[in-house]
Amino acid sequence: MYLMRILGTFLCFIPIISALIEQNCSEWLMLLLAVNAFVWPTVAWQRARRSSTPLVTEHQNLVIDAGAGGFWIAMMAVNPLPSVVIATILLADRLSAGGFALMKKAAFAMLAVFLAAWLVQGMAVVTTVSQQTMFATLPLIAIYIIALSVLTDSIALRLRIKSRELERIAMMDPLLDIANRRLLEKRIEHELKKLQQACRESALMFIDIDNFKEVNDRFGHKVGDAMLAAVSQILHLATRSTDTPARLGGDEFVILLPDTSIEEAHVVASRIMEAAAIMQDVAQETINCTLSIGIAGATREMSNVTDWLQAADTALYQAKRGGKNRIFAH
Repeated sequence: MYLMRILGTFLCFIPIISALIEQNCSEWLMLLLAVNAFVWPTVAWQRARRSSTPLVTEHQNLVIDAGAGGFWIAMMAVNPLPSVVIATILLADRLSAGGFALMKKAAFAMLAVFLAAWLVQGMAVVTTVSQQTMFATLPLIAIYIIALSVLTDSIALRLRIKSRELERIAMMDPLLDIANRRLLEKRIEHELKKLQQACRESALMFIDIDNFKEVNDRFGHKVGDAMLAAVSQILHLATRSTDTPARLGGDEFVILLPDTSIEEAHVVASRIMEAAAIMQDVAQETINCTLSIGIAGATREMSNVTDWLQAADTALYQAKRGGKNRIFAH
């Protein structure tokens, strides 16, 4: 806002001073214009910078800008070209900065100050635009609009980057930096659609940490969270870039394994269990970590995400029923 205000007040200064000179206005009015053009931007910046609510203060500054615009339109005796250009740029700027609410405030301030100043000035009207004033207005039209477009494009680019980052965050588990249920279900749904179109195999693996509640109760949630993080890291290392390891909730994890047979998924599950078995030191506590794993292959009868998750969950239940620390696949 600071740089754009400096640019805007400077570019507005040129056609306004041209119109004031043509009307033989007093020197104090030209001095006031210079203050508005070259001192006010820094004052406005300092106001917003020192404010506890800088956005609110900057919106106030923008309304003041509009009021100043109304004043100078009156002092130019409503000279058509610079008056219309300045009013349009000021209102469009406020619309982009704060929406219709800010634009309405700015329009009211501009109109109120204009009417008051115009009445005091004697309601003078200049209907012709000299060549000097016309050429003095052209830089404002060309340079400021291009600068505003560049700024808008820069903001739009930053918003797109932030939007993608927020979307990524929304799809990840905040504790483990692993896919959450939302992303997992989207990937499973996509994989089911692909499986309906091609004759191939894919597997879904349901993983549960055995006796996790006892770890939490005995050692506290800090150690429990460290164990979850360790298991999450094992899943990352044991899977391919095309797989989707995810946290379903609590101590339950799921891995989507595209283009993977039940036998191949069993090998991956064995690697995961072996890695968990040698993990003993968790947050400076000696803990034996075992896993129960259920594996389900996709079938053509599965019409939705819930069906496949239910099949993998049923396989996990069979693994736990068989004594935990084991793999069950069907």
